Parts: sequence; C-alpha cells; structure tokens
Amino acid sequence: MQGKITDFSIPDIFQLIASQRKSGSLRIGDTEREAVFLFSDGLIVDVQPDRRDPSGMLGAMLVDAGLITREQLARILASRERGGKKLGEALVEKGMISGEALARYLSLQIKESLFEILKLKEGEYRFEGFAVHAPSWMTTPVRADVLMMEGMQYLDEYPIYREKLPPGDFRVVRKRGEKVDLAALSQEERRIWKAIEFSPEPQRIFRKACITWFEGVKGLWSLFDRGLVEISATEDRGEEPGQAMREELARRRRVGYLRAVAWVAAGLVTATWVYTILLSPSATGMFAVWVRFF
Repeated sequence: MQGKITDFSIPDIFQLIASQRKSGSLRIGDTEREAVFLFSDGLIVDVQPDRRDPSGMLGAMLVDAGLITREQLARILASRERGGKKLGEALVEKGMISGEALARYLSLQIKESLFEILKLKEGEYRFEGFAVHAPSWMTTPVRADVLMMEGMQYLDEYPIYREKLPPGDFRVVRKRGEKVDLAALSQEERRIWKAIEFSPEPQRIFRKACITWFEGVKGLWSLFDRGLVEISATEDRGEEPGQAMREELARRRRVGYLRAVAWVAAGLVTATWVYTILLSPSATGMFAVWVRFF
C-alpha cells in the first residue's frame, strides 16, 4: 500500500491500519521530514524518527530529561555499535534507565513524531506488511485512533496557546511566594510545576515531565494564567542558523566594494598625473625642445 497523502490523508491511513489490525512499517514523509512507524496488530509499538532532527532522537530526549549525561550517551552508543543492540535495550541492560522509563519516552517519541508528520501538506506514504513483535518494555502499545485524536487537537489548538507566550526562545521560573495547591492542578500541570525546578528551559522542562511540546505549552500557559510562573523572552537568543555566514559574506562584499572604489580613485589620480606631467602643453613643449637639442 503506497501513494500520496494528498489522495489518502494521514488520519485515514492510520485508521485503516488500526481497523484492519495490520502489522508492519508505515513510512510517511517528504523531502524535509520523514518517520517510520511500526505496527503490531494495528497498535503502534515503535518509531524511527527523522534523523535530520537530532532533538527527536531517543538519546537526546533522555539527555534533555537529565536521565543520562552526554558522556554516558556517547559511551553507550560506542558500545552499542560493537554489540549491535538498540539504544533503549542497551540502556536498560546497563541499568542506566528502567524499562518503565524507556517505555514512557518511547511513547513520547511516537507522539512527537506523529505531531510533526501531521504538519505535512504534501508527501508520500508506503506501508509494508510483516510480523512485528513489540519490545518487552513496551507494555502499553499506542492506539492509533487515540493518538490521531490528540494529533488533530494539536493542529487546532497549538497556534492559539503558542501565540500567548513570548515569540522565539523563552525561560520559565516559579513565581516566588506563591502557594500552590497541587490537587487543583491537572496531571500535566503538576509535572511541569515539578520539572521547572530542574531547568528554566522549556524544552528540558517538557522532557523532564515526559510530555510533548504541545502539552507543555498548553500546561505552561495554564500555570502562567494562574499566576504561578513567570515567563520571559531569552535576552541572548544567539545567532540564527546561517546568520554568521550571511554577515561574513556582507562584510566581504563591503570590503570588495571599498577596494574597487580605491582602485578607481587610484586610477584617476594616476591618469591625472600622467596628463599633467607628460601630456600637458608645457610638458609637450619641453619635450620638443629636448628633441631639437639632441
């Protein structure tokens, strides 16, 4: 089964696979992003996210959440290449994370990959049927229909909540002196509230809370609306990708322009000097007298 998502929508593709309890891989993408979802009896049990976005890889997610360090990740990746095991399997075997934690972050990875794929307006899909066995730690496979409902909610509501927060990068801190009734908060809000102690960066907060960016932004706005947190734009946002190169190219163009002006000016001065010294009437007369004399 394959085709274009303009002819057969992504929700319809997932619904068909789920309703027919198919097993196999579903590849969806375009020239900019791609993901492969693995199904077992119509349930999503794993995902291979787009490797062009390192932040969506399992190792980066666990580092952002503070469950492992970058050094630990580098060592486990090196040993995994020799042993041929998947990253999650190696982490559990080494006792670096629990099977329950791995299952939570794999489910999060599946959700985030789907949310990204749902942004596609054009692209292609391909489903290949074969037997898929869920990993032992995936105790609760993801239902495609439930996940799709969350994905459609994301498309509808995310822009509304995102525009309430500062554009670009921002930081989050708890408001001092505020008393919090945790029982009055939703599950996502409680997770975010606890994770703010871990880091002021929203990406790391949401990773620590093990929730998607959409769930995080929505819960963060609710905490801000309750007056429990302060959200501020990051002062030093750093250079956007390619900015330094563009500035260097502009600088070189300015230098080249100034050099060209200098050469033109030098040429005019030289021409004036040649005319004044060699081609002026007085210089010509002196030259004629010198020729007659010799």
